This record gives sequence, C-alpha cells and structure tokens, in this order.
Amino acid sequence: MSRWENEIVKAASILSVSTKTVVMSGAGVSAESNIPTFRDAGGLWDQMDPVEAGTADNLFAQLEQNADKLKPILNDLLNAFGKAEPNPGHTALFDLEKMGILKTVITQNIDNLHREAGNTDIIEMHGNMFQMRCLGCGHKAILDRKSYVSDIEEKLKTITKLDFSAIVSLALHCEHCSSIMRPDVVMFGEEVQAMSESFQAAQDSDAMLVLGTSGVVYPAAYLPFEAKKAGAGIIVINPKENPFDKITDVYIPMKTGEALPAIVQEIRNQAGAS
Repeated sequence: MSRWENEIVKAASILSVSTKTVVMSGAGVSAESNIPTFRDAGGLWDQMDPVEAGTADNLFAQLEQNADKLKPILNDLLNAFGKAEPNPGHTALFDLEKMGILKTVITQNIDNLHREAGNTDIIEMHGNMFQMRCLGCGHKAILDRKSYVSDIEEKLKTITKLDFSAIVSLALHCEHCSSIMRPDVVMFGEEVQAMSESFQAAQDSDAMLVLGTSGVVYPAAYLPFEAKKAGAGIIVINPKENPFDKITDVYIPMKTGEALPAIVQEIRNQAGAS
C-alpha cells in the first residue's frame, strides 16, 4: 500500500469525472527514462554555458568553436536518447487518453516519448529533437528516433575533428530544396512554440496534471495558474518539490512512473465499485 494512498485516491476522484484533462510535463518525466535533464545539478548546462551551444544565431560557428566540449557531451546525449523508452508514466497517460479523460499533453520535453507512448494530442512547447526543419524552405519531417540516433553515432565514429565540414556532414538535407535541416527545437533566443494553443488548452481544461517540472521556466509555468482560474483541479506529481503549492488541490511526492499507474488503477477500481 502506498504511503500516499489518500492522495492517489483524491487524484483519481478528480480525474474520474474529467473529460478535458491537460498534462503539463517537464524534464522529470523524461529523467525516468534515463534522459538527462539540462538544468539540474550535473545536467548539460552544468557542463557548458548554454549560450555557447544553445543559441540559434551563428549556430554552426558556435558548434565548431566549442567542438572539444561538445563531442563527448553529444556522444552521451545520443547514447541516452538511443536507449530511452517510454516509461510507465508515459504509458499511464496514454491509458488516461483511451479512457476519455486526458485531452491534451503539453510538454517541455523534446524526446518524442509522449508520441511513442501513444498520446495523440501533443503540444511540444520546446519542439522535438526528432522533427527536422529545413533552413531553406521550412519543410518539416519526423524521423524514427532510434534509427536517426544510430546513424549519427556511426557518422561520429568516422570523425576525428568536429569542424564545420564535419558538422555539416552530420546534418540532413531537405528532400524539397536540398538545404540543411536542423532539429526543430527551441534554442536560446527563440520563442517557444504553440504558446497560444497551450494557453487555450489550459483555459479549456477541467483538470491539470503537472508532472516533473520545476516551475521556473516561463511562460510554461503560467499554465497551471491559467487552468486554476478556469476552475480546473490541479494535481502535481513531483518527488522533489511542488512549485505550485498555492494553487494545488492534490500533491503527490512520487515519481510519475509510480504515481500515474496507481492513479489509473484507482480510477478503474472506483469505476468498478460504482
């Protein structure tokens, strides 16, 4: 029996009568699939200044200038992205969608795992590492994550110096105009994606699951407040902290991969008992 059984029952009670639940998911959800966080201690931004590698202006020049730092970090990231699988938290969100409870997933994660788990209405505020966008004509294409990672890893093995030409050799080229394509992710200095759609989803919700987010990245951190103003029940699942304690109806200090399957099972139990 979970130490947080009462909270799980409360969360299930809120969700069981919902048909417009919205999820706001952060890095903690992906961390349970062994994808390293960027902001936490030991994360990517501890290893190098984000302005050196995370801005869109003069992207290739910055990559070349910081090649010595980037290559081992890139190898580590590719290894993590290549091995990652949707975790039980992702799977439980798909269960909630199939039950007619969950409507929209708003995520700050770029790993494609919500899609791979089966959710269909997904707003990727920071983009998707495995969706490519052409720098010439703007064409976009979704790639198979594991195949793409494997291809890049094989190319990196043949590269002795990560200079400009080597960086270009790693890039895909657009099938329409042959220009270089880049991962369609939000870099420093760029606006987040689908902000108006995210706010609209929050304002239309009748419940919100806030999962694994520190609540320090804006404008995403405004979304639970918008949902609360609309009358939604706010359920926060985060083993470390609750940055939204003033508006939270239920706080469960557990990992999402543990709490969400328990909530799904409790909803089924409540439905069976009714």
